[in-house]
Amino acid sequence: MPQGVIAIDDKQQALTGGMYAGYDRRLNNRIVIGAEGSFDLSNDDKFRGTSASGAYLIDPKNSFDLTARAGYLVQPETLVYVRGGYSNARVTTRITDLAGTTSEAENRDGWLVGGGVERQLVDHVSARVEYRYSDLSEGDGRYDRHRVLAGLTYRF
Repeated sequence: MPQGVIAIDDKQQALTGGMYAGYDRRLNNRIVIGAEGSFDLSNDDKFRGTSASGAYLIDPKNSFDLTARAGYLVQPETLVYVRGGYSNARVTTRITDLAGTTSEAENRDGWLVGGGVERQLVDHVSARVEYRYSDLSEGDGRYDRHRVLAGLTYRF
C-alpha cells in the first residue's frame, strides 16, 4: 500500500561503518580494472521533521553496492580511479499526515558513481579515500546520497 506523498527536502550527516571485498587486475603498467562489493551499517543517521503536509521519519538501516572500477597508476604505489554500479539501501519510512500514520521498510534500488585515490602503505596493505554519489530515487520522489569513504585494504 503506498504511503502517500509528503514534501521532504532534508539532509543528514552521519558516520557509518562497513566492509568491502573485491578483485583488481592490472592490464599493463598503469591501467587497473576491478570489481567490488561493499556492505555498510548505519548508526544515528535517521532524520525526522515536519512539512506543510505532515511529519516524517526516514531511517536508513544498511546498504550494499556492487561496482566496477577502473584506475590509473600515477605512481607505482598510487592509484586514481573511477567507480560505477548498482546500489541498494534498506530504509524505514514513517509518515504521519491527515490520513494517519503509516510505516514501511523497503529496499531502494539505484545506481552510483564515484572516484577516489588508493595508496599502498606497505606490502599487501593500502589506504583509500573515495567519494560516492548514489541515486536511489523511485517514482516521483528523489532520494540520493553523497558519501565520503575512507578504508584500509589487505591484498592477498
